[in-house]
Amino acid sequence: MKMYFDKFHITPEPTSIPKIRKIINKYIRKIANRHLDGKWLAIDPFARESFTLAHPNFITNDLNPVYETNYNLEFNEFADRLAEDFQSLVFQLVIFDPPYNLTLLKKHYDGIGKDLRRWQTHNMWGIGKDIIARQMDLGSYVISLGYHTHGFGLQRGFQKEAIYVFETYGREDQYNLFVTVEKKVQTTLDLQFAEIEEE
Repeated sequence: MKMYFDKFHITPEPTSIPKIRKIINKYIRKIANRHLDGKWLAIDPFARESFTLAHPNFITNDLNPVYETNYNLEFNEFADRLAEDFQSLVFQLVIFDPPYNLTLLKKHYDGIGKDLRRWQTHNMWGIGKDIIARQMDLGSYVISLGYHTHGFGLQRGFQKEAIYVFETYGREDQYNLFVTVEKKVQTTLDLQFAEIEEE
């Protein structure tokens, strides 16, 4: 696994920052080169005004109906819907850029007149990640943005490939932003059997 350090000017839409967009584009090219027929699928569950809205290979979602995404659902409901609507397909890329902490999550919900559900304060995204991970192809990628590097994790079959650490120019009171790139290397079922054998 590789680690990279850089600085940036914070914006409301991190995927529009050139340095971060360059990272995402790198993995889009990797996937596109494997699927020269153009038949690959990617997911952006928290799209907002991301460039993914105009990308033909992305299925987009945002809870806020003001954004013209394919779906306007809470994340776990979106994951369930994907499993129903695309049950025979697999995904090659996820851009995971949710609200980074409970404060930002609450602002997001309050801003559109919705209530924050109690379960989201304990396990904000875990159930939805489980569902999506099962539809991810081996060799697929997850690019997670946030204040930590948890990502989807090895328990879901993903291994960290690179971590990019971005500091905010001239703002010591701001958290660093982490961009974590993971690759699916095993199915979760294989990992469960491996753990049993080790015991």
